[in-house]
Amino acid sequence: MLLTTTLHALTQKIDSIINSTIESTGLLARNIETSLAEIEDVNLEHLLEPSVRKTIQDHIKATLNSNVYCSGAGFASHIEASGSNKEFWLLEWWYKKADGVKQVNLDLDQATQQRLDFRTFEWFKQAPAVGNAFIHGPYVDYICNTSYTITSAVPVYFNKQFLGVAAIDLLVSRVEDELLPFAADNKVILTNKDSRIVFSSHPRFRVGDLLDTSVTKIVFENNYFNLYQAK
Repeated sequence: MLLTTTLHALTQKIDSIINSTIESTGLLARNIETSLAEIEDVNLEHLLEPSVRKTIQDHIKATLNSNVYCSGAGFASHIEASGSNKEFWLLEWWYKKADGVKQVNLDLDQATQQRLDFRTFEWFKQAPAVGNAFIHGPYVDYICNTSYTITSAVPVYFNKQFLGVAAIDLLVSRVEDELLPFAADNKVILTNKDSRIVFSSHPRFRVGDLLDTSVTKIVFENNYFNLYQAK
């Protein structure tokens, strides 16, 4: 049985990680929206101009520098062709390394982004419908880091039109590092709302697996995660 003090410390850390990630993602989205609104006579095609992209990049780098948990951050935009606009793709993605914040090693031209087609990614598809932060994961991010990842995404709008998604990556390994000191002597399992395991200090349950909740009991939950203890 988890001691009350241990459970309190563990759940506080879980909330700290997720709340910090969500707040940073929302702030990144709002900063991008505000910057675009301040540009005189801006239209959607201006997103591809170097000065506008630099402004977006600066917001992304500031997010990475200010949030201790996130490993990567970015902005993904796709606009369908219409009578007044050409179709265009924009993906700005940056990540942390030991020696600082760097742009991810992707060829970010229009053709490459169409081949990637981030519109198929859950964090891009689901964020507009949620309206606030959408959390996707854990999943293996084969594009950027080849590691188990959790992505927080918030929609970005321009003149009430959906423009794209601001997103932050949180490595599952970082979650493990943060939670293990509070759970090393207790067999607990943290899952997303689909029962996919995010963290486990129990040798029977592995990250990425689906948890059989019939052999566990829930001891804590928030809007995004459930914490279980083996029966």
